[in-house]
Amino acid sequence: MKDNKGFAYKEYEIIAKEELAPDTFLFSMKGTLEFNPGQFIQAALDHCGEATFAICSDPEQKKSFDICIRAAGSTTTRMIELTPGDFLKIRGPYGNGWPISKLIGKNVVLVAGGMGIVPLKPLLYNLLRYRSLFKKISLVAGFRTDHHVIFNEELKELKNKFNTLKVMVEHASRDFWGSHGMITEALKAMTLDSKKTIVLMCGPEVMVPFCNKILFEKNIPEENIYISFERRMECGIGVCQHCNIGKYLVCENGPVFRFDKIKNEIGK
Repeated sequence: MKDNKGFAYKEYEIIAKEELAPDTFLFSMKGTLEFNPGQFIQAALDHCGEATFAICSDPEQKKSFDICIRAAGSTTTRMIELTPGDFLKIRGPYGNGWPISKLIGKNVVLVAGGMGIVPLKPLLYNLLRYRSLFKKISLVAGFRTDHHVIFNEELKELKNKFNTLKVMVEHASRDFWGSHGMITEALKAMTLDSKKTIVLMCGPEVMVPFCNKILFEKNIPEENIYISFERRMECGIGVCQHCNIGKYLVCENGPVFRFDKIKNEIGK
């Protein structure tokens, strides 16, 4: 599927809204949007601005699609005030998405930090839909508190469907079903087959080197680690150049990068 390189917006009606965490809402949009897991869209409000969001619904869902919006500035703060019946202007999808064909016959490890679970969620649907094509499937997700766990109920249900599922929170209440601790602790405790494991990672960039250090200690090759830098996005079409990582533009060359291809550009 080719992504939409244009700048044309289309209006979509909000048909449902659900609070997932503090200042974080799931919006269901009426209409069809064909996309690959890991791709992103740009959503705009007149006189407010626009922001980048990963699509987080089932790719096979045809009558609607979902985006997750967390208030992180003036534009997104205004967006989370919208209710069913309101409209958002959306363009896209953009980007390359997750390398699903590379996962066939492999052990798949998903590593998500906070909002990083959002771009990975559509991939979860496909991994379950075509479960027989993959070997072991593991998910490690980390959040600040149990109140900040996004897609909490869905993650509970996946606990019995994946080989390993660890939801880690730094501060947990007594009745939290997951685990207390850092995402790196869960990753360190895993036994990984270095020759058959592909890792897909998304989260705060400060998380990446700590997780990679553990993966390298487990002899996971750099070329078997894929990272989404979707949160760097601004215009989405290569005009503003603000999403660059060295010589690469995240919107044009990503947002998903194989680590060995991008490692020397990080920090430039």
